[in-house]
Amino acid sequence: MSQSLAKQVSILTESLGQTDAASKSSRVEGLQALAKRLSFPKQHIGAIHDALIFILAYPSDEKERRIAQRGLRRLTTFIRKQTSSWRESFSNTGLPFTPINTRFTHDAVRWLLHQNGCKESLDTFANATLDLNDVLKLTLPSLERSETTAGLENIALLDTLKVPLSDRLKFIIHELGRLDHEPFIKDHLYEGLGVYIKIHPVSNQWSRAQNYLAVDHIYTHHELVKRVDPMAILHAPLPSHESLTADSKEKIIKVIKNTMILAVRETDPTTYMDEHSLRLFHLERGVSVAIYTMIPERQLALESYVGYTAFKNGLPVAYGGSWVFGGRANFGINIFPAFRKGESSFVMAQLLMVFIQVFRLTYVEVEPYQFGYDNPEGIASGAFWFYYRFGFRPIDKHLNQLAHQEAVKIKAKPGYRTPPRILRQLATDSIGLKLTEHKQIGVPVITARTTRLMQRKYNGHREKAENNSREKFIVSMGLSYPQNKHEDQMLTEVAMWAEAMDVHMTTQRNCLAAMIKLRPKDVYSYQEKIREFFSVSDH
Repeated sequence: MSQSLAKQVSILTESLGQTDAASKSSRVEGLQALAKRLSFPKQHIGAIHDALIFILAYPSDEKERRIAQRGLRRLTTFIRKQTSSWRESFSNTGLPFTPINTRFTHDAVRWLLHQNGCKESLDTFANATLDLNDVLKLTLPSLERSETTAGLENIALLDTLKVPLSDRLKFIIHELGRLDHEPFIKDHLYEGLGVYIKIHPVSNQWSRAQNYLAVDHIYTHHELVKRVDPMAILHAPLPSHESLTADSKEKIIKVIKNTMILAVRETDPTTYMDEHSLRLFHLERGVSVAIYTMIPERQLALESYVGYTAFKNGLPVAYGGSWVFGGRANFGINIFPAFRKGESSFVMAQLLMVFIQVFRLTYVEVEPYQFGYDNPEGIASGAFWFYYRFGFRPIDKHLNQLAHQEAVKIKAKPGYRTPPRILRQLATDSIGLKLTEHKQIGVPVITARTTRLMQRKYNGHREKAENNSREKFIVSMGLSYPQNKHEDQMLTEVAMWAEAMDVHMTTQRNCLAAMIKLRPKDVYSYQEKIREFFSVSDH
């Protein structure tokens, strides 16, 4: 039976992404056999699960989808009946009823503690650079601070403070929450503790297979689009984003956040999401894209880190983000492994279309890690050519010439594959997609000019430089000092920008002044104002 199942699994996984009649027939036959099983050998469970969720994202028809759903129900029931030690062997896989044992940031864990479907507990402290005494002496009520001076180990300190075992994670999260007004100090302290948590699912809803958006229509695939015409897609009309109710927005946010937790990953825009910035676009072939940025406390200097989650028929298939600054952006994409036999190029094109059209980008850059630098998987997959087919080209002229030579070989010699040593060489610098001839400057240029200004004019006295720049900008523009700390921070940034880049044009300075209020509350209007600034400037 085991050998027969191994063959069924092999046939099923090999047929994924294939739409010819023979592949579909063997896939359906394998699905029907799996949907009848009452038990599953351990070594096949991961492959079976990922094949089933792939089919839910890319069904060839409704029948295939229904059989995959039955198979998942059988698999879920089987896993639920196993012992906790058996399920422990699938830790961090996101399979139903299997635990997650990892580290997340303070804010991510705090969000988790308020969710249904799972329970969280403190697992251990590992690779710590601080102990609880160091941290709790900054947060405990004054009458208890003396307990932190006895040099107790972490667990002994919690015992002394009478914190029940079941409440220890909540206690640590609550105590660090007292430092929310200093978020980066809070992060540093929490990270220093080396807190590892364990997530125990108590519902089958807490799993990758059940974490999806409800969609009105399931798109079925008579064929899979493997190659695309990027420019045709990038310039296709972008539909309006969905008008979200408070309830629907809450559900979407939960799916987005759970997507990362179930994958044991974390991105800043997901953890620190500004819920008001969330937009959801329903696109072609069952693709939906959610974009969102961060709350003011977590925003970067000048640019906006905009995250995204891509869905296929409601299932999360990719995540990543873009660092947007006016008409230019850096971009990164991660396709989840279970879905890489699908329409990755098409999904990538849809993502780029959303970002390019929402933010009216004229230049998109991808950093080397995405296609191979210090990333063996990127080299093995030849990811460089994935981007090259979209029109991305090496910024370095010598690497650009090398890429062109390789492209000629690929076209002239069927079956030719670029050697890994050349792919590693190509991955030593960024690649860019130019949509117009004009290439706007990026934040690093402003940063470098600011550093030179501080050294040349203020002898390295940064506080003096900031205060003088702020005062000059306020006076020259006839503004009042902001009462809001987020606007106050933005005032400092635009004032330094104005002085370092020698901005004198009234139109440009008005744009900078407007950014002060726009930045904390509306990423889309803020980025529009940056584009307006550069539309009248060649700086």
